[in-house]
Parts: sequence; structure tokens; C-alpha cells
Amino acid sequence: MPLPPTDANTRFGGFSGIEVSPDGQRFWAISDRGALAEGKLLRNSAGRLTGVTVDSHQRLNDPDNIPTSGVETDSEGLARSPDGRLYVSFEGYHRIWTYRPEGGEAAWFPRHPDFKKMQANSSLEALAIDQDGALYTLPERSGSYGTPFPVYRYGNEGWQVIGHIPREGEWLPVGADFDDRGQLYLLWRHFTGYGFSSRVTRHALQGDDWSGETVYQTRPLTHGNLEGLSLWRNASGTLKAVLVTDDNFRAIQRSELVEITLPE
Repeated sequence: MPLPPTDANTRFGGFSGIEVSPDGQRFWAISDRGALAEGKLLRNSAGRLTGVTVDSHQRLNDPDNIPTSGVETDSEGLARSPDGRLYVSFEGYHRIWTYRPEGGEAAWFPRHPDFKKMQANSSLEALAIDQDGALYTLPERSGSYGTPFPVYRYGNEGWQVIGHIPREGEWLPVGADFDDRGQLYLLWRHFTGYGFSSRVTRHALQGDDWSGETVYQTRPLTHGNLEGLSLWRNASGTLKAVLVTDDNFRAIQRSELVEITLPE
């Protein structure tokens, strides 16, 4: 489903992270130019996603309550706690900021020492929060084809690497979320040279090797550059995933929302 056209003045588009309310009715999405959009997901009588309305769209503020600019703007990952607090991960200057439900200035979130050493434009794209309130993230690139992706968890003992996910060729993790049963889902992308392929994997958090199973995969050009993932369960108990594309503010790319049903 296409999103409203990109507007260079308001920076609408370039969405890299998304969160959906537990009832599938509202969404929050961040762009890689430091903006946050909030609105409603429109559905027909059968619950099928038919459109969106945008209630607000504004720049994220920095810790001084000033709109982000320059190297601070590349927001990529988004996680929302049950109390409405938002967590946003950034590339360029690798970090996580957090915001109160009503918005306002950013607050710094502690950084793991590894964050400083991550590759430019390839760091904290995937961000998720579990039912216990712990935050999870992993880098977009692992450093080499033979190196697995470390999974970082922030809980009562601070940041810890608690698992590794094997790398498979050109597939790169760009989005993450937990379902209501504590399983981690990752959104991956693969640029084939003429279009993007996407897949979603499910991971049971056991031991150090978090090899997952693929529950959804597309051929190149099925969708645009899918980068954000959020899960919700409908009244019938069906697990749904809402995904959003990053159009990079380019006319040749698509800005769209995609909703899929996930097997269990």
C-alpha cells in the first residue's frame, strides 16, 4: 500500500523504522532524516489494511530540545515500550536516544563500547524491546561474510552480548521486533543489483547460536526497500507484521506499508 508522496520540505518519506499499537490501529514511524510520523492505520470491515492517516509529522529533538540536524539526523531503528516511551537508534553517530511519550528533548541511552567501532552507515538499524523491557539491537553489517552478527541486550546489568546470528551472504538485518510470546523476529534485505529482496526470520533465544527459521521471503522487486518491522496480533489470534519501506527520498523508489500474516 503506497504512502503519501514524499515532500522534500517536510521530509516525509525515507522511513526506516516502524512501531504499531497492539490492536493494529496506530503507527509510529521514523525517517532517516530525523523525523517522526504518527497516525492511524485504516482498515475495512474484514480488518484488511486499506490506508493511513498522518496525525503528526515532525523533527526529532536532540538533548537540548533543538531539532536534529547534520550528522545527528540518521535515525534508523525504532522501539516503543508499553508505557509509550520511544527508543531510536542512529547511524553516522552510533547511539540510541529515548523520548517520553509526549515527545520533547531526547535523553541519552548508555552505549556499548562496540558501538563506536561499527561501520559507517551500517550500524544500529534493528531495534526491539521485549516484554521485560529489555532493549535489543545488532549491527547491519558484521565485518565479513564469515562473521556472525552479535546481538546486544540492555537490561539490569547494562549492555551484554547475549547471542550471535549467523551471516548468510548478502542478507543484512534492518528491522526487529518481538511477538507476544517472546520470540525475536528480524527483517532482512538483500540488494540484488536490480531490486531488493526481503525476508523475515524467527529466532528462539537459546544458547549463543541464534540461527533462525525463515517465515517470509520475497523475490527481487516484490516490494521496495523494506527496512522497518512491527508485529501485532489480531482478535482472531493471527500474528501480523507491518513493514515499511525507505524510499531514500528518490522518485525511482517506493514509499509503502506492507502487512503480512506470519505462520506459527
